[in-house]
Amino acid sequence: MPTDGKPKNGIVRQLFSYGGVFAVLQLAGLPFRLANAVAVFCSGSFNYVMNRNVTFKSSSNYARSIAMFVAMYCWNLLFSNLMMAWIPGLLGWPTTAVKIVTMGMQAVWGFLLCRYVIFK
Repeated sequence: MPTDGKPKNGIVRQLFSYGGVFAVLQLAGLPFRLANAVAVFCSGSFNYVMNRNVTFKSSSNYARSIAMFVAMYCWNLLFSNLMMAWIPGLLGWPTTAVKIVTMGMQAVWGFLLCRYVIFK
């Protein structure tokens, strides 16, 4: 843990929790869109609570922040499903590789949106 007492591995935890749920559900035989929807819901619920209460210690308007967070996660779900449907056919990438790339993109814009817009 760094000297300021704040863990710096939140994005890593998010990627493992989100990707882990997705991977387990894929191994269980669920179609990627359903596995992705469940993973997004699980990850979003956990991340909202942690981001609001721990990472950003926000006291912003609860209704506003939850509405914006849900909108961001709906966009993330749409974006990742579209990319997993299109990119494998266009580039020949495996669906899991596309999921990993989209997760990285979502982690970056998710952090920026949470920090500067949602929990401001």
